[in-house]
Amino acid sequence: MRMRNRWNLSSAVLGVLGNVLCSVVGMECALVTLLGLTGVPMVVGQPSGPLPPFHFHHRAVMDHRGAYVMLWTPFQDKIIIEVQVATLGYVGLGFSPTGGMKGADVVIGWVDAQGQLHFQDRYAFALLTPSIDESQDYNLLGGYQNDSHTVFRFSRPWTTCDDHHDFQLSGDTVRVVWSYDLEDPGSSNRLAMHDHRGTRSLYLRDPDLAAPLPQGDHLHYWDVLSPEVRLPDDLPTLYWCKLYKIPNLTRKTHVIGYIPVIEEENLQYVHHMLLYECHLPNSDKHLDRFVEAKGAQCYNRNMPLSWSACNTPVVAWAVGSEGEMYPEHVGFPLGEKHGGATYFMLEIHYDNPNLRTGVVDSSGVRIMYTQKLRRYDAGILTLGHTVSPTHIIPPGQKWNSVAHCTGACTEKTLPSSGIKVFQGFLHAHLLGSSISIQQIRNGRELSTVLKDMNYDFNYQQARVLKEEMEILPGDSLIVNCGYDSTKRKMPTFGGFSTEEEMCLAFLTYYPRTNLSGCYSRPDMALVFDTFGIEDLVNNDLKIFDHQGFR
Repeated sequence: MRMRNRWNLSSAVLGVLGNVLCSVVGMECALVTLLGLTGVPMVVGQPSGPLPPFHFHHRAVMDHRGAYVMLWTPFQDKIIIEVQVATLGYVGLGFSPTGGMKGADVVIGWVDAQGQLHFQDRYAFALLTPSIDESQDYNLLGGYQNDSHTVFRFSRPWTTCDDHHDFQLSGDTVRVVWSYDLEDPGSSNRLAMHDHRGTRSLYLRDPDLAAPLPQGDHLHYWDVLSPEVRLPDDLPTLYWCKLYKIPNLTRKTHVIGYIPVIEEENLQYVHHMLLYECHLPNSDKHLDRFVEAKGAQCYNRNMPLSWSACNTPVVAWAVGSEGEMYPEHVGFPLGEKHGGATYFMLEIHYDNPNLRTGVVDSSGVRIMYTQKLRRYDAGILTLGHTVSPTHIIPPGQKWNSVAHCTGACTEKTLPSSGIKVFQGFLHAHLLGSSISIQQIRNGRELSTVLKDMNYDFNYQQARVLKEEMEILPGDSLIVNCGYDSTKRKMPTFGGFSTEEEMCLAFLTYYPRTNLSGCYSRPDMALVFDTFGIEDLVNNDLKIFDHQGFR
C-alpha cells in the first residue's frame, strides 16, 4: 500500500502566498536591509484554526515512531511545508549543514492553552538552546492542535536576505533536523530541552512526478517486492538484495515509469530502494537459479559474486519521492534480446535504530510497462572512476577524485545529433561528501546541471533534470567526487562494499547508443612515484591490468 497525500488550494489563496518579501540576493536584499525590513514579525498569539486544502507533492515520515510527518511542495521562489506531529507540546523543524544543531536554521511552534499560535525563527550557534533570529524569514500560514496532534503550515524563500543565521536552501541534499516536546515552553523566551529529535536527508527542490500517471489497456504492471524480509533485532541498518526475472514477454516492451509500493506500517523502516539491471554473458546460467531464492544481505560474503554484475540503476527511490514517469517519447526496453536486461536486483536499505522486533516487510516498486512503444529507447551512460583498488583515498583529510570521459571517446561513440540526458543518479559510498559533473565543449565549460555538494550516502535518489542535458560528439565530461576521510586512519580503496569507495554518475538518456560506460583510472606508475614507492615485489606493474583492478 502506498500512502499519498494530495490536496488542492484555490488560486486566490495561492496568490496571497505568492507575495514574498525577499526572495533573491543582491540589490533587492540590499534594499530590504537598508529599509530595515528583514523578514516577517515573529508570531505571538495568532488564533489557531483549520487549514485550507493544499496540493502537497512530497511526504516523509521523519522518525521511527511514525509520530513526525513532514509534507512539502516546492515552488520557483519558495517552499511550503507542513508538519503533523503526535504531540501536544512544541514542535521544531530546521535545516543543518551537518545534521547536528550547530549552525542549524530552525523554526519552533506551539499552540498555547488558549488556542493561540506561537511561531519563531531561530538559529543555533552550538549545542545550546537556539536563539530567536532578528530576521524572521518564515511565513506562518496557519496551524491548529487537536486531541493528539500539533500541525503547522508555513513557507520560506529558497534564498533569504539573512546570510548570518539562515541556511540557504538549494537543489543539493538537505539535512533536515526535527524535534518535538510533550509540553509547551514556559514562555516565548524559555525553551526546554526537547523530548525527541532526529535528522533526515531530503531533496526539497525535486518536482512532482515528471509526467502524469498514464491510463489505458496497453499499460501493464510488474511488482518487484521484497519477499517478507524480517528485520533483525540486533542490526540497526540492513541492506537486503534480491534477484528478479522480467515477466514472460512475447514482444518488445517499454518501461515508462515506476511508483513505490511501501507497506504503510513500515514507512519508518524503508529508507531507500535501488533497482539495478544485471548484465553479464550467459545470464541465464549465472543468475536464473537465484530468482526463487529469498535474497541475501548486500555486499557481504554471503552475496553471490555474480550479483556484482547487477550495477546499473534504473530506479533510485528515497523518502519523499512519489516515483517517476519518463518523458512521453522515451521508454526503457525490457529483455536482453531487445537491448535491455532480463534480470534485475532490488536493493532495499532498512533502518531500525530502536531494534524493534517482529518487523516483516514486503515493500518494493511497481514497474509500469507497455507494448505501445515510444519513439526512443532509453539508455544509461555510466561515468566515473573505474571501481577498483586503483581508486585511492588517503586517510585523515578532505580529498577530491576526478574521473574523465574524454572528447575522443564521445566523438567515436555518439551519433552526430548527440544524446539528451533527462535524469541523473550520483553515487559514492560512506566517505562521499560531494559529486558534480562538468561538461566541456570546444574548450569551454558549460553550465553544470547535475551536482550535489551535500551528498549523503544514506539518501540516494535519482534526480529528474528540469532541462535536458545535451551531450554532443567531442564533448568531454569530468566527474568530481569529494570525500571526507578525516575519521579514518588507513587509506580507502575503490570497491563494491560500503567501506570501500566509488565515484560514479549514471546518466539516463535517449536515443540509446552502444556507449554504456566511460571511465578513467590513474597511471599507477605516477601514483607510486607520488607516494615515493621505489620498487614492487617482482617489479611488475602489469598486475594492475588484472580484472580486479579495472
